[in-house]
Amino acid sequence: MITCNQCINLFITHDPKRRWGCRKFGFKSHKIPSQVVMATTGMKCAYYQKRNFKKSVETPRR
Repeated sequence: MITCNQCINLFITHDPKRRWGCRKFGFKSHKIPSQVVMATTGMKCAYYQKRNFKKSVETPRR
């Protein structure tokens, strides 16, 4: 099952009634966008793209 937590298209809004948004589909909702897409189309999200997280590298202290 696809969840939007690691998708590059997920964004968080300031609207408390519509907290989650999808940049690719262009909507905001009170549910995670992948749930809305599944309920509307009956298919998994076709635009899911995994976000690349940068690993933090510690610099040596002097």
